[in-house]
Amino acid sequence: MSKTKNFVETLRELSEACNRLNEAIADLNATLAKINAEQTEHEFEPPKRDVKADKELIRQKLAEKATAGKTKEVRDLLHQFNAEKLDDVDPKDYEELYYSIEALDYA
Repeated sequence: MSKTKNFVETLRELSEACNRLNEAIADLNATLAKINAEQTEHEFEPPKRDVKADKELIRQKLAEKATAGKTKEVRDLLHQFNAEKLDDVDPKDYEELYYSIEALDYA
């Protein structure tokens, strides 16, 4: 086979490979668009919080720490949230208070 025919054949094969690559890219883009549409359709919505259950859990944790001899630390922790007692703590602060109570074990 002459060099020209060989060169033309190589170009044809390269062109076919490029066409297959373009088709694969188009398929990939379509799949990604579908995944993106499904994700935006099913946006994560955090579960609704039950303030009463949170309050009772925190009350239980505070009692456990106080019983374990950390009454001063419990009182100081409530003061950090501008409260004298749990009823004075703003419900939006319950999550932070919970983790602060857990941290008392490591203080």
